[in-house]
This record gives sequence, structure tokens and C-alpha cells, in this order.
Amino acid sequence: MSTQRPDAPSDLRLPVGIWNTEPSSSRLEFAVKTMWGLATVNGHFERFRGQLDVKPEGARAELTVEAESFDTGHAKRDSHLASADFFDVASHPTISFVASAISPDADEDLTITGDLTVAGHVVRLRLPVTVTHGDNGRLHLATAATVSREQAGMTWNRGGMIRGDIHLKAELELAAAAGPGEDAGPAEASDRRLAGPAR
Repeated sequence: MSTQRPDAPSDLRLPVGIWNTEPSSSRLEFAVKTMWGLATVNGHFERFRGQLDVKPEGARAELTVEAESFDTGHAKRDSHLASADFFDVASHPTISFVASAISPDADEDLTITGDLTVAGHVVRLRLPVTVTHGDNGRLHLATAATVSREQAGMTWNRGGMIRGDIHLKAELELAAAAGPGEDAGPAEASDRRLAGPAR
């Protein structure tokens, strides 16, 4: 695995290469208000894989999540969330985000625009992404977004107990997959139980 930082595209200020998510140091979380706004359900996904492909002419990015890998710490609630009322994992086993545009922002940060597909519904997102370069040669990407439950097709709400939107948070560490002329191979899937609830 290469940790070199070749010359970056002048507009994105990112090192050229293929970068894959590191399972042990990445997290993907969600939160939503329930009990008529009195409580917050925090959850995370345990299995996902992402890739950032940076070339001199531009970059592409995608993230794939195993929908059934979420955990909110309550088995009965998770069973309901897996049903057709929410994630509908039987019909839609994956959640995906595919970038359609990646543009530079202030300093080394980015704005990533793309489509989030969840439970068969497509939601366009415009994500502000903070980028930092680790001493270990890895990239650290952090972002947050708000998605309405209606856009995601999650309209079940008995007694109006669910309030507000779905809040998403991603903190991803990416490692270089290959050096020039090497085969990158598939992105490695994250499979771990995250410490602590979503914030």
C-alpha cells in the first residue's frame, strides 16, 4: 500500500490516487428525534465501504452501506427500522452515495454534490467536506447532512411521535490503495462496532 502523495490536481488540492475507507477508523452515524421530540435515537452503520479516486483532471467518490448493518442499541426498535416502514432492507439491501461533482472550497476543504439512495428513494445532497492530511499519509474526510424523512420515504409516524429530520454524520479515514501502475483492488468493507453513540 502506497503512502506517497503525488502531485495533486491544482483545483482540488488532493493527492492523486485511489483512496479506500479504513474500517477501524471510520464511522457513519445517524440521529433522529422521537417521543415527540423529547428523546434522540442515535445509531450507526457497522459495514460500509467508500472510495475516492483522484486523477489530475478531477475526482470521483462513492460510498456503499449494508442497510441491515445499522445498530441503535435496541433490538425491537432495530427490527422495526429494518422493515418496509423505514430502511426496507429486504427490498433494498444497500444504501449508496455517488458523487456527481467535487469542487474545491476554502483551504483544502471540498463541496461534494451527489445522490443518496436509501430504501429506493433518491435524495440530492450538497455536502461540505472538511479534509485533513494525517501524519500517517492518510486522508481524513468529515461531513454532516440533514435529510427529511419524507424525501427518504420514511413517513411512518404513529401518533406523530417522530419529530424533525434525519441527521447524518460521516468521519472517514482513507488510505492509498495503490501506487502508479499497481492494481487498486476492491475497496475494503468496514465491519466493526463503533464506540459510543452518534452526536
